[in-house]
Amino acid sequence: KIKSRKQVTDAFLKIGFMVNLFAYGSLMLPAVFQQVAKRVPRSTEARLVNFKRVCVQNESYPAALPAMGEQIIGTLWLDVSEEEILQLDAFEGSDYQRVIVNVSDLAGQPYAACFYQWNRDDGLVDQPWDLDWFKRSGISEFSRKFLQQ
Repeated sequence: KIKSRKQVTDAFLKIGFMVNLFAYGSLMLPAVFQQVAKRVPRSTEARLVNFKRVCVQNESYPAALPAMGEQIIGTLWLDVSEEEILQLDAFEGSDYQRVIVNVSDLAGQPYAACFYQWNRDDGLVDQPWDLDWFKRSGISEFSRKFLQQ
């Protein structure tokens, strides 16, 4: 018996359907997505409302938390396969939970998408995470720690 939107998505993936994935941190970068999923699918810039992106303590990557009136601009990866989602699940680990959210592209077109939400009660710093900083400074440490070369 299917009880949640995630279970519906998992069921669709098992029979060959593709899903969308909203990325708001390191996975926004095509090179990182390629390293993890072994492919770079089509993408568009997208908006997730009522969430904010914050820093993870002592790490270069972010987390997202519910926050009324806030929004996150990220990358919506389109048509992601079950195998790719499983690779992404393993990469995100137990600190994140894959959930389904509604996002829209910047023209306002709505999409359902998978999204990795912080799954702990601690470990966050209530400061905004900056993609430009990550591209300039954080990516090298991140790559050494988390990406296989």
